[in-house]
Amino acid sequence: MQSLADMLPGTYDNKHGMPTGFGITPIALPNGNIYSFPDYMGNSKAEVVRYNIEARGNWVKKGALPVPAGARAANVVELNESKAYLSMQGIGMVRVFNPTTMTKIKDIDLNSLKHEGTNVSPSTMIIRDGKLYVGLNQMNAQWMPNDKSIELAMIDTKTDELQKHIVNKTLGLSFATRPVDANSIFMDENKDIYINCIGSFGFIPDYPGGIARIKNGTDKIDPDYCIRFDKTEIGGLNGLKGEFLSTILYGGNGKLYAYANVYAMDPNAMTNPYVCLSNVPVVIDLARKTVERIEGMEISNPQGIAIGKYKDLIVFGSANKKANGFYTYRPETKEVKGPVMQVKGNPSLFYSYVR
Repeated sequence: MQSLADMLPGTYDNKHGMPTGFGITPIALPNGNIYSFPDYMGNSKAEVVRYNIEARGNWVKKGALPVPAGARAANVVELNESKAYLSMQGIGMVRVFNPTTMTKIKDIDLNSLKHEGTNVSPSTMIIRDGKLYVGLNQMNAQWMPNDKSIELAMIDTKTDELQKHIVNKTLGLSFATRPVDANSIFMDENKDIYINCIGSFGFIPDYPGGIARIKNGTDKIDPDYCIRFDKTEIGGLNGLKGEFLSTILYGGNGKLYAYANVYAMDPNAMTNPYVCLSNVPVVIDLARKTVERIEGMEISNPQGIAIGKYKDLIVFGSANKKANGFYTYRPETKEVKGPVMQVKGNPSLFYSYVR
C-alpha cells in the first residue's frame, strides 16, 4: 500500500509502497487511521498495525496490536478514541482494544454460536446506536456454508457482551459479509443496515449470494427485503445473472456500486476461478432491486478489484485484459475514464481523503 498526494494520472510501481499482509485488505478510516493486517493464512508477524500519513505523505507507525497465532484478523471498526473492535475469524472471537494505545481490553468469544462442523468466523462489522453488528460466516473446512442461514452477533458496546444472535433462515442466503471487504456491511441515510451475503462464492448453486437488510429501529433481518442474485438478471448482460458481489461501495441515494462475479463471462472460470475474468462492474438500485452493468468499464479478475470514492467520482480498481489500474465513473453522466492510474500488481484498495 502507498499514499499519493492526489489522484494524479501516471504509472505507479511499489518502490514507495508499505508491505501489508497477503490475503486481507487494509482498512482506511475517515479519521486518518489506517490498519494493516497480518497475512490471512498466518505467514507474517501476528500483529495489526495502525498507521497515519503525515502531511508530506510519509507513513507513520502509531502502534501495533499483537494477535494470537491463527487469528486471521479481518476487520476493524472504531467506537471512539479509546475503544475499537477487531474480528478474528480463525479463533471465533472479537477483540476489544484501545486504538490510541493499541492495547487489548478484552476478547468476546462467539464460538458458542457456531454450527456443528463450522467455524463461527466473525467477519465484517458495523456500529449503530451503541450496538456492534458482526457478520458471521459460519464456514466449514472447505470455506463454505453448511446452512442457508444469515447470521450476525449483536454486541452491546457499553458492556462488550453478546446481546443477541440474529438469525434468518427464510431468505435462502448465507455467509453474511465478506471478511476482505470492509464495506460489505453498511448503513444508508435512513440508518438501515445492508448485508452483502456471499453464499458459496458461486460454487454450490443452492447457496446463492444476495443482499439482506436490518431496518432502523429493529434488531432482526427484514423478512420482506432481499435481492437474490440467482433470481436477478444483470441489465446490459444479455440475461446473465451473477453469483455474488466480490466487493461493494455504497455511494448514497440508494445506489450501491459493486463488482458482480459472473462466471459465465469466462469459459475457463470454473477451472481457474482465481484469475478468470468474471468480475463485472455494476450499479445496484437498492429500492428497485435492480442490477445494471456499467457500460464501458472493463471486466476484471477477482484479485485486482477495488471500489472507492474520489470527490464526485466512483473509482474502480481493475486487473483486466488491457491494463491493471484505476478507472473512474461519474454517476450523473455515466461517463467512464481510464485507466487514470496504472499500477504494477493488483489494484486492490482505493481510499481518498480528498472530498
